[in-house]
Amino acid sequence: MKTFVALVCAFFLFAFVAHAQDSFTAYGSTVNFTPPDPAKWKLTRNGMDEKSKKYVVMFEHTPIRDAAGNAISPVIAIVGESVPDEVDVIQYSTRLRGHAPFKVNKTIGHQDGSLAHKNSVGYEGEYNSGAIHKVLVGHLRHGAVGVQVICDSTDGVYDKVEADMRAFLRSVTFGEQPATPGAGQEQPKDR
Repeated sequence: MKTFVALVCAFFLFAFVAHAQDSFTAYGSTVNFTPPDPAKWKLTRNGMDEKSKKYVVMFEHTPIRDAAGNAISPVIAIVGESVPDEVDVIQYSTRLRGHAPFKVNKTIGHQDGSLAHKNSVGYEGEYNSGAIHKVLVGHLRHGAVGVQVICDSTDGVYDKVEADMRAFLRSVTFGEQPATPGAGQEQPKDR
């Protein structure tokens, strides 16, 4: 009986520790996401960056060897930040792309099923930092929050993590919908 109780306790402890966060609240919105497989992806950052005032959740894949034998650790990150009401998703995306330039190979979004949230835009792209990197990037707006999803891997191992990255990008939603306008309420903005 003691062995059974110990096994049950160990199972629940493991399940609790292994389960990565599946939401965070930033600037009045709850951002939901389905974490990648914790057996392959480790949560490396989770919290408010006091300097930038951005909420950051980051997962790093266990190292994967590329054809040259290099240990590559792809990254999935989600960043929430305050965005003024007058900034729509296209303006938000344009500002962010200006700070992290990459070659856009394809624009993606809600219409093609790449992102679940309707007020979003995304990109498949690449950049070169001594090695070719493939990226999936999503920009979403909801209420007073802007969310950036960044999935980054070198080209040599991208095929091994692409499905995880696309699933994560698709999983990002918001926990609440803006209030339905009623008597005396203004139309909410979901930019």
